[in-house]
Amino acid sequence: MANSSITRRSIVKGMALGAAGAVLAPSIVARGQTVLRINAGMLPILNGPVYIALREKYFEKLGLDVNLIKFTSGPSQFAALAGGQSHLGWGGMGAYLIAKANGQDLQSIAVFMDYNKLQALVVPKNSPIKSVQDLKGKKIAAVQGSDAHYGLWKLLQNNGMAKDAAQLVGMTPTQQIAAFNAGDVDGVYTWEPFVTPMLKAGGREITRMSDLDPGPSFLNWAGRKAWLEQNPDAIVRLLHGWNQGLEKMKQDPEMAIRYTLDFTGMAREQADAIIKNLVHFEATAALDPKSPAYWAKGSKLHTVLADFLKFGNEFGLAQKIINIDDYLMTQFMEKVKKG
Repeated sequence: MANSSITRRSIVKGMALGAAGAVLAPSIVARGQTVLRINAGMLPILNGPVYIALREKYFEKLGLDVNLIKFTSGPSQFAALAGGQSHLGWGGMGAYLIAKANGQDLQSIAVFMDYNKLQALVVPKNSPIKSVQDLKGKKIAAVQGSDAHYGLWKLLQNNGMAKDAAQLVGMTPTQQIAAFNAGDVDGVYTWEPFVTPMLKAGGREITRMSDLDPGPSFLNWAGRKAWLEQNPDAIVRLLHGWNQGLEKMKQDPEMAIRYTLDFTGMAREQADAIIKNLVHFEATAALDPKSPAYWAKGSKLHTVLADFLKFGNEFGLAQKIINIDDYLMTQFMEKVKKG
């Protein structure tokens, strides 16, 4: 459990703290630097660079007060962004693009993680499901409109099956676990830290998102365009702090796990499973043509996310077709790259 000072200062739960701009925080920073606050949505995953940057005061030394708001999936983050409870959210790029296609003026500032190896379709130990073809007529739980929903759609498509060959049962991750344990669904397509408990309980893995090569599960930080344009200094400081936290995590992976346990409350075995397969990128990776996170028209990431939006349109999850070419705002990364 996190100590009380970290909980009060760094984790804000459902408080409307204002979204017109980055606000002044009461911290004291060397050289008289103005301190800016960012209220950022977080998923309860292993995000070592952020937790390290908070606990080791990297953000504070950069003149930034980052307050984390806990969510378990993208839709609740979108509501908080729209309502002004948060300035930024982090999560799967595909889900954010669907929200953008539904009218939210969201833009990405950087691609931070590859989470594809950490999403899986799991069935109970004694399930008759042995292959993708066995999914026909079965109930599969997933968050509607999520990477996992896309993964199920693509899995069926790649095996010559209709999109409704398996029945999607829309559930939050915690509901999925309960339904899995109760035998109310035939399988669950979800992400860590929810995969490990099912496997520990005897569940069998049918496929991983990474089998799609590439899968869509790249995580980004994104916010409303107007706020981002009004607060470039706050974003640049955030990206610098991320890089500092990432460098420290490379030197001391155990620190990332320890802080993750404090911030998220997940079990140690879950954190261990995540850190083995989670790929972190430097804040400017989307500018690098050699990186899997590279963002440009025709890049692998751009192509799979264009397909994700097609999936959203096909299922009626995305109200309109949008041009995704400029979804990622590169000016903040370019400033970081220049130092």
